[in-house]
Amino acid sequence: MLRASRKVGRNDPCPCGSGKKYKKCHGVNGNGHTNAQPQVRPSTIPASTTSIQMAPMGLPGQHQQIITVNQFRDPGDPRNISGPQGLPGKYTVTFILSRPGFNLLPEGQHSFAHGLRGNSHLGIAPPAFLGAGDVTQIRMRGTTEDGDFIFDGFPNERGFLGKIVSEPFDATGFNDAEAKSHRALASSLSNMAVHLDIPLSIVQTESVEVRTQNTQTSIVTPYSEVPMAIRATANLQPEFRGYASLYREALNSNSSVYQFLCLFKMIEAMLKRRARLAVEAKKAGQPFTRRYETIPASPDAAAITWLNAIFSIRPSWDAMALASLFPEEVRGKSFQYVIDKMLYPVRVDIAHAISSQSGELTLSVDELFHTRNLNKWLPLTKCMVRRMLKNDFPAEFLPYVQEDGTITP
Repeated sequence: MLRASRKVGRNDPCPCGSGKKYKKCHGVNGNGHTNAQPQVRPSTIPASTTSIQMAPMGLPGQHQQIITVNQFRDPGDPRNISGPQGLPGKYTVTFILSRPGFNLLPEGQHSFAHGLRGNSHLGIAPPAFLGAGDVTQIRMRGTTEDGDFIFDGFPNERGFLGKIVSEPFDATGFNDAEAKSHRALASSLSNMAVHLDIPLSIVQTESVEVRTQNTQTSIVTPYSEVPMAIRATANLQPEFRGYASLYREALNSNSSVYQFLCLFKMIEAMLKRRARLAVEAKKAGQPFTRRYETIPASPDAAAITWLNAIFSIRPSWDAMALASLFPEEVRGKSFQYVIDKMLYPVRVDIAHAISSQSGELTLSVDELFHTRNLNKWLPLTKCMVRRMLKNDFPAEFLPYVQEDGTITP
């Protein structure tokens, strides 16, 4: 058996999970031609591999999936009939825990689940929990509308719960398996957290298609190490200081929900500020104009220029990064359209999960916050915030970066 990143055909499902053919999704480059395969895919991953070093993909802090598709030597092997999204059948899902603020591996290095022991504050075996006797694992059961699920929790070398593995269950594909298993497990983790007053943070999720042993590993792109390349500023205006502090608050958090709330608050505040300035200008008999802000119409060279105007330190804007930053349904749309139709509904869902008119909880945070929808819009939300900051605070935010992306001394 060869454990390899299979070459994606033009008519295969795109590895990004969009449901489209590869040639109509990430297989399209800036010239409208199809690429042979995504630029970021490693050519071969040996079966014995536990960890890999990968170049950053997309924006730092962005959720990504590493999909590994096995190829078997016999062309007629039915296990070769599969794809990056997975097929209906049995799946297992492994959840890796970590202590908040402590990385399991150096930044930029990623490991498959079998190469990680995980960590938490929950002692389940010696030496962390001497009273556990000869316990080697714990078992948790969860029942949801999807059925009954069984999970086994395993300790690391110090006896702390580090890894939780599900028994095989039915799912339609990788994403369905991850959603079902998280829904069944999250309530147990929350119950232990509230009783014991400890965080139980899932840092990585890995879904395995039992029939083929194909895997999907969910990771977060680490932040880049950057030089001190910023122009000295003598005085920052109070308004801009407030926005900068909220942006830093978002970056300092490892919670996607909190990051989104901080960034969306900045968008709301800047819209309110613009409305106030327009009223003040009208009263003073002065003109007030602002740019009509839009999302790039296609993930091409023009989109790269758009991004370079708001990032002085630039990641590699490859085809897959551009496609994930600019979802197809909002390309060419105005900022206001994206705010009203995409971002505001996410904000409302979060609000409904933590409050209601009656003051009682109406939704489970465990159920709501494990959603690809929020992670889908978070990178674009960050880009929109930076574009609005550049338009509204040209003297304070990136004044040395021109609209064509060039940097002036």
